Amino acid sequence: MHAVLHGVSRDQFMARHKANHLNVAYAPDAATADRALTAKAAFFAGLGMPVHLCGDTALSR
Repeated sequence: MHAVLHGVSRDQFMARHKANHLNVAYAPDAATADRALTAKAAFFAGLGMPVHLCGDTALSR
């Protein structure tokens, strides 16, 4: 898979998350992708898992 990370470089991503993989939500457009990201982050945070977002996201605006 090829991913475009807006607002964060590959090296910045790997330094923060200490991994070279990411969680993916497929969407037809950027606005829907932002809503999917918000829902996934809230779900995992609600389960008590730490959630860290990087780059430019709807939640960071």
